Amino acid sequence: MGKIVLATIIISGSAKWLLKVGGNKEKWYGSDRIFMYVMTVFGAMTVNYSEQCTEYGWVVSNLRLLAGCLLAGGLLSAAYMDRRNCWVYNYVWWWCLPWAGILGMTAGGEFSGIVAVLVFVMLQQLLFSRMYGKADCHAFSVCALAECGNAVGMVGFLLQMFLSVVLLTIVQLFRGNVTPRGRLREPQPFIPYIITAFFSVTFLESVFRTTYIYA
Repeated sequence: MGKIVLATIIISGSAKWLLKVGGNKEKWYGSDRIFMYVMTVFGAMTVNYSEQCTEYGWVVSNLRLLAGCLLAGGLLSAAYMDRRNCWVYNYVWWWCLPWAGILGMTAGGEFSGIVAVLVFVMLQQLLFSRMYGKADCHAFSVCALAECGNAVGMVGFLLQMFLSVVLLTIVQLFRGNVTPRGRLREPQPFIPYIITAFFSVTFLESVFRTTYIYA
């Protein structure tokens, strides 16, 4: 429980700090406040549980826990900016990159995982960037880098994309924001759905890993 509280403080603190960098004065309020609080706690639980379900040494495990919290804080600040402004400052992605790299490189994955990430990032920047915003591409790329050591591979990255789209579709259908042709009546921020899918997939991977280890 103590680690979850500490992780919540780190995630919330880093997200708020990133929102204030460069004189940015955004504050959490209304539905944004509810979203950020819920996702902060969910992120803290996910990061903490995912590290409990590994067999790394004390140093590596705690390094990964810290990196996971700081990455989650960066992703949450990006989600907030996307919800409020429909754009994300580039410095947020530079913040997320090293923490995602630490998670990916310390997971003990195979070289094929690195290749899969490189191919996925190229697809995001060259192909999928024509379908949605660059910030969305950066979010998917950072999440893939963080997951590259967990043997999810290209299929896992694409499944996370699919889950993000499914979540977006369900919410917008409920709000009546989808036309009979399956398009959005009004454009909506995508990054909140991306990080929700990322946290969900990471949490489920940890559950399955625990089941496999202790079966």
